[in-house]
Amino acid sequence: MFTRLLYQCFYYNLFKLIQQMNIQHLVIYILAATVLSTSVIYFILASNEYKSLVEFAAEGLDGEISELQIEIALFAGSAIIYLGLLGWILVKKLKSIVPYSILIILSTILIITYAASRTVGVPVIGIEFYIGKYDMITKVLQGVIIAISGYLIYRIMTNRRKQQQETMKRKK
Repeated sequence: MFTRLLYQCFYYNLFKLIQQMNIQHLVIYILAATVLSTSVIYFILASNEYKSLVEFAAEGLDGEISELQIEIALFAGSAIIYLGLLGWILVKKLKSIVPYSILIILSTILIITYAASRTVGVPVIGIEFYIGKYDMITKVLQGVIIAISGYLIYRIMTNRRKQQQETMKRKK
């Protein structure tokens, strides 16, 4: 009974908050959740690769170590960059298109790198044949990041044009 009451209060307050929010701010928070999820998954992937690195080093398989080190650096670096962009987005919100543009570029580069590593191969790593669930989840999330960031850039630019037109009308 008590948990049901808490559950109802939580959702009532959540829906009330959403109703009061501007749609663009709601989209920013959805983007923030998506970016955070992607970053967490990249940290998980880096952790998994590190575990593999330790196992291969213990067994003396030196050929795989450089590949794993590059993958760890790629995954951890991507996660850290995504977290930095997340902070930037939450601070700037709809004032700048730069963080959204960087998100589009980063996500596109990571998708292309992934596709290349599965088809033509990437230097040092070669061709990867394994396609994991985390791989697919991150690519879907990155597609969502690209779409939402593109929408927010469009909205920011539209709002700027409207403000410029209103300023020109006031000056006349």
